[in-house]
Amino acid sequence: MSQPKRKEETVGREMMGDEALSYVLKEIGVKRVFTSTSIPDFLLERLNQYSLQVDISLSVRDAIGLADAYARETGEGGVVISAPESGLLEGIEIIAQAFSDSVPLLLLGTLRSYRDTGRARVGELRSPDDVSAALSPFIKFKERVISIEEITVTVEKGYKEALSNRMRPALVEIAEELFKLKAFPLSPAEQKPEKKTPDKNTVAKVAEVLGNSKLPVIIAGYGVKASGSTPQLIELAELLDAPVITTFRAKGVFPASHPLYAGEGLGVFSTEAASKIVMEADSILVLGSRLPQLSTAGWSMRYKGFLMHNNVDGEDIGKTFIPQVPIVADTGLFLKELITILKQKIKEPIKREVRSDIAASRKVFTLKPHSGLWPYDVTRLLYQFKFSKYFIDLTAPTFDLVRLPIDSPVWFTSESMIERGIGVTGLIQSGDENGIGITDLAGAIKNIGLIQQRLAKMKGTLLIFNDNGLTYLDTFKSDIPSIGRINNPVNMDQKLEASIGAITVDTYGGLKEVLERDRQPKVVNVKIDPRYESIVLLNTGS
Repeated sequence: MSQPKRKEETVGREMMGDEALSYVLKEIGVKRVFTSTSIPDFLLERLNQYSLQVDISLSVRDAIGLADAYARETGEGGVVISAPESGLLEGIEIIAQAFSDSVPLLLLGTLRSYRDTGRARVGELRSPDDVSAALSPFIKFKERVISIEEITVTVEKGYKEALSNRMRPALVEIAEELFKLKAFPLSPAEQKPEKKTPDKNTVAKVAEVLGNSKLPVIIAGYGVKASGSTPQLIELAELLDAPVITTFRAKGVFPASHPLYAGEGLGVFSTEAASKIVMEADSILVLGSRLPQLSTAGWSMRYKGFLMHNNVDGEDIGKTFIPQVPIVADTGLFLKELITILKQKIKEPIKREVRSDIAASRKVFTLKPHSGLWPYDVTRLLYQFKFSKYFIDLTAPTFDLVRLPIDSPVWFTSESMIERGIGVTGLIQSGDENGIGITDLAGAIKNIGLIQQRLAKMKGTLLIFNDNGLTYLDTFKSDIPSIGRINNPVNMDQKLEASIGAITVDTYGGLKEVLERDRQPKVVNVKIDPRYESIVLLNTGS
C-alpha cells in the first residue's frame, strides 16, 4: 500500500494490517475481544502482543452472545471478530436484540478479498455485500476498509458510533489481504462518543411543571442505567419527594428499599402503589424509556397527569403515549440540568404523604395452596440471598422474578425478548462467584454447548426454570402478555444432569439446600409445576 503524503498524520511506523487492527483496539480502550476458533493464528498472536484479552468460543454465535452480555454489564462496547464475516449471521438474532435493546457492539468481519469478488471463496456468500445487507436493519453504522491506512480511523469511528447517543451495533469490514501487507496507518483521531444535550428551554419547562406539581411521579427506564445516572435519579426524587417507578429492564436504577420506590411495571402489571400513584399524579416524567410492551402491560397504563417524555432517540417518543413535552436528550445530561434548575427553585424540603402510602402497600404476595414449585416460590426464596449480579432471561416461567427487590444497577435482562441467552452468557462472562443467571428450559438447551465448553471455569449459580416447556409468554391473544400453555412436555432432566452436571430439585427445601452449598459452579434444574399461577402475568390456560 502507498504511504500517505503527510507522514505526521500516521502512527509513525509501518505496520501490517493485523497489527494496525490490534493497535487501534488498544488505543481506543478495548480490553476484551470475543471471537471463535476460526480466528487466524497470526491475528490471535498479534492481539495477545497488544495485551488484549481474547475470549475464544467454538462458534461466532457464542462469541456474539458473550460480547452482548459484556456490553450490557460494563457499558463498554462488546467487540467481536468474525473470520470470515459470514459467521456473524450465526448470531443475527442476538445482534437484532442488541439493536432493539440499545446495546453497543462493534462487529469486525473479514472479507476474503476486496479485489477478487464474487469468486465463491470458502466461507463467503454470493457476493461480499450480502452479509452487510442482511445485517443492515440491525446496525447503525457500517463501513468497509480496503487500505491499511484506514483501518485505525475506521475502527475508531465504528466504536464511537456504537457508543454514541442511542447505543447500537456497528459493523466494520476488513479485507484479509491487508493483514499481509504493510503501510503507515493513520493516527486515531481520539473520537469520543457523542451525547445529545437537552434544549435549555425544554428543561426549564419541565422544571416549572415539576416544581408546581402537587404529586409528580418519575418513571425510570433503561436510559438511566445506560447513562450512569442513578445518583442523579435518586437526587431528583428526594428533591421533589416524588415516587419512582421503574420499567422491568431498569430494575435497580432506584433502590427497592428506598421509601420513594413504588415498584416496577405499569398498567395491569404495576404494583398496587404504582397503579394508584400514576392515576393520581398531576405530572409524570418518563426518563430513558420507550415504554415497551412488557413494562406497560401492553400499553395498558392509565394516567391523567401532564406527561413529559425523555429519550435519547426522538423516534421512540410519542409512539405509544403522546407527551405534552418531548425531551430528546441523553438522560444523564438532562437530569443534571434539571436538578440544577430545580435547586434554584426549591428552597424548603418537600414532604408529601406518598411515602406512607407506598410503605402501606408493600407486601409479600400470598399464593393459594399448591403442590410443586411455582415461580414466585423461587422468587421468595431468592429474597434470602444477596447476589451481586442478576442475569435474567424473561420468559413465562421466570417473569415473577421482576418482583425481586434490587437495590443497585446489577439487574440485566431484555424486554424485546428476541433471543434467549442473557442468563447463560451474562453469568459466564462476568466471572462473578456471587452472580446468578436464570433462564428457562429453551434457553438452557439453546446454549448448552456454551455451558459445556465453559463449565469447568464458570463461576456463580445458574438456575434453569424447567416447566418441561409447557408454558410460554403469549402475546397473540392480546397486547397484554399472558401465560400460554401447551400439552407437549419435553423432559430433558437426564440430558441436563449428564451434560452439564445439573442438580434437579423440585421442592422449596431442596432448592434452598442447594443454594446454600459452597460448591462452584452450581447449575440447578429447578422443576417448575407447569400449572403454576403468576403474581404478575394473567393466566389464560387451564
